[in-house]
Formats: sequence, structure tokens, C-alpha cells
Amino acid sequence: MVKSSIHRPTKATVNLKAIEHNVKWLKSQIDDEQKIYATVKADGYGHGAVAVSRAALQAGANGLAVATVDEAIEIRQAGLIQVPILVLGLTDPHGIADILHYNLTITVGDAEFFRLAYQHLEDNDQLSLLSLYKLDSHLAIDTGMSRIGVTTKDAVVTFAEEIKAFPWVNWTGAFTHFSTAGGGPEEYIEYQWQVWQELNEALPESVTERHFANSAMGMWHNEKSPKSTIIRFGIAMYGIDPKDSVMGDEGLKSVEEASIAALKPALELTTEIIHVKEVPAGTSISYGATYQSSEPEWIATLPIGYADGWQRYYRVVPVLIDGKYAEVAGVINMDQMMIRLPKAYPVGTTVTLIGKNGQLENHPSLIAKRVGTIGYEILTSIGPRVPRVYLS
Repeated sequence: MVKSSIHRPTKATVNLKAIEHNVKWLKSQIDDEQKIYATVKADGYGHGAVAVSRAALQAGANGLAVATVDEAIEIRQAGLIQVPILVLGLTDPHGIADILHYNLTITVGDAEFFRLAYQHLEDNDQLSLLSLYKLDSHLAIDTGMSRIGVTTKDAVVTFAEEIKAFPWVNWTGAFTHFSTAGGGPEEYIEYQWQVWQELNEALPESVTERHFANSAMGMWHNEKSPKSTIIRFGIAMYGIDPKDSVMGDEGLKSVEEASIAALKPALELTTEIIHVKEVPAGTSISYGATYQSSEPEWIATLPIGYADGWQRYYRVVPVLIDGKYAEVAGVINMDQMMIRLPKAYPVGTTVTLIGKNGQLENHPSLIAKRVGTIGYEILTSIGPRVPRVYLS
């Protein structure tokens, strides 16, 4: 297991008040009967799942959503016992004992999961667990993402019949995911909406949780009715626009501009200069000698590299120091990187990789656009070696 490197100045500072602000803002935008599930998968998008969960719940979130059973267990073991936790990914039926013990709501794509889970409990003399616990489950419905879930009304009807053989299961919800709400053809949203409506007709009335809203759908398409009973608040909870838009971008709709203005980014990634020197013209820097100084330059070394999630292809992303840009000099190493300073700075000077420094900001969305990816990846790539420091 990789542990945080606390004996170096590289750190990710997470402002939990920003998380709370973003949850409260969304809560003010939706109907009272709609629920917010804070999506804290991938260790809270790199922010720290447990700390973010507590902040989101403090701000009024009604539940949590994760990708795997193990992510859910981590949260339960941290003491968050009563809150609903929905596992969004399909799970291994061999983990049924833990799923029951930790009171998790799982996602299924068919009734075969229940048969295999029952068989596993029987094989391991654990059927007594079914007299102690009920299993809550949501059915995944594929309306056009082509990832997981049933695709036809007949499949929904078949599932409804087959699940009757498992009285220890509570089928409480069904959900889908809109693949272009955060970017892509707008007309595809309408296509998926029509499919969702059609498949909803086959759901029994007892299935009361019917949710389709991720951040983008919850913020920009909440007028659709029947409304999503749960909004799975993901990237926007961390202060990042789902389309990686920032203020000043052209072509934004008013509702998108409003959300961008309201959201507060929660994470800042900083480090310090650990070595600095002036090099003469013609000096090669880093692996491969791909960079050579064109004149005498001040070069600083930073204790962060691609093993920390600051990838090699981020070499085109300048860092911020003293309210100024500093370009990367040469190839980013596994544990270190070099930058060209605008002037001499002493060892210990703060350098900002993500966040604000003076009047400048390295926003995750701007970094993502520069390197050809999305803000999600920028945040979730920050590795476990980087300590998370929380401001509350």
C-alpha cells in the first residue's frame, strides 16, 4: 500500500467548506423531495472519500454513491453507519456477506446475481445472514450509454418476475446514465430520455427510487418530469463544471454560466522549490536531453512527478510561482520535475500546480484542455503519495 509522503512539501489541500457550499447550492436549486447522493468514488475524485462524505452530509446530502463495494466498506468502517450508500458498479456475488453486513445498496443488471449470491451463502453455511439482513438493490437501465443494464421493457418485466424468487431482496430503485449531458450531442439527451420514459413504464410501483441525474442532468436539465428522485452529485460537488467550462468561455447557456459562477473548486495542489541553480546557455535538462537552455536561466527542482499523478504529458502546463507562470524544463520525472524560473527564488518558495497563485489560476479544467483530457482525470490522477490536508 502506498503511503502519503509527509516528509516533503508536496500536498493537496482540500477546502471542505467548498464541498459544503457546492452541496448547499445544488440543494437550493432542486425540489424539496429530490435527494442528493454525494458521489465519492475514486477516493472522492482524489479529494478523500471519508472527509468529503462527512462534509457533504453535513451540508445536507441524503446519501453517498461509490463505484465498488470496497469503497463503501471504507466509508462504513470510518463510522458513517446510517447513511445510505449506493454501489454504482456491478459487484461480485461472492462478496454478498460483506454487502449484507455493511448494509450496502447494490446495482444489478439481472437477477442472476441473487441466484449466485444465495448459492455462495449456502456453500459457506451463511444462509442465516438472510434472517438478519435484507439486501437493497437498484436495477441498472441502459438507455444509450451501452455500459451496464437492461435495454428493453421485456428485460425489465423478466427481472420483475425473477426477483420474486428472492424474498430477502428489496428492489427499491432503478437508474440510468446520460452519456452526453456533460458534453456531446444535445439531441442524444432527448433520445435517452425517451428510452428512459419507455422502460420506466415497465417498473413496478414499488420501485420508488428512479434516478437519471448526474451533475450535468441535475444542474441543467432538472425541468424534466418525472424528476430524478436522486441527483448523483459528482464532479460539480468538487467545484468543476462537467463540460470543463470556465467563466469567459463562449457559447455558454445562462444556466451553465450560473452554475460555473456558483461552484467553488475544492482542491489545491502545491509544492515548494527544493533546489535552485543558474545554468549557462546550452545546458541540458532532464532525461533525454530534450531541453536545452537558450541563455543563462534559473532552474528549480520540484518534489513531484508522474508517480504522484503529475503526468509526463503535463510538461506543457506551466506552474505558478509568485503570481507568475513558470514553464516546465524538460521531461517530468517519476518523483521530481524541473521548471524555468522568471527570476531567482529561494529554496522553500511555494509553487502552485492546481489552484490560485496571485492573480493567476491553474484551474483543473484549463489544465485538462491544455493536455487534451478532462478535469475528472486531472483530479483523480493525484496519487496516494500526495498527502491530503483538510481545511474546514
